[in-house]
Amino acid sequence: MAVFVKHPREWHKLTQARTGPFGRDMMRRGRLLRLLAMQQVGVDQDELRPSIKVSGDFRQPAGPVIRVGSSVGHAYAHHEGTKAHYIRPRNARVLRFKQGGMVRYATSVWHPGTRPNRYLTDNLRKVTND
Repeated sequence: MAVFVKHPREWHKLTQARTGPFGRDMMRRGRLLRLLAMQQVGVDQDELRPSIKVSGDFRQPAGPVIRVGSSVGHAYAHHEGTKAHYIRPRNARVLRFKQGGMVRYATSVWHPGTRPNRYLTDNLRKVTND
């Protein structure tokens, strides 16, 4: 009968170090998720696409944690979608936007809402099921 004895320093290096096998694999999966998410976000999302970042926290008691996401304000709305709503100016008297190549002004605009584009959760399944 074989007995496994855990050596604390080697166990830490194996499971919780960035350069250990688990850490390297988790970071590889995080970078792959970021690339897939950037492809799914779409070309017209100039601000959102480059803001998707990968970060790792390897000091958690449960093991390494990899975070993939964006800090851009509308990233959540893009991922989860929005209901129909009015858009009103906050720091000005009117809204200014382009429509059909023309500059338009309005005191409020009715936005029909958006469908969710789950660029992170859709691709998470691809990254974790290999």
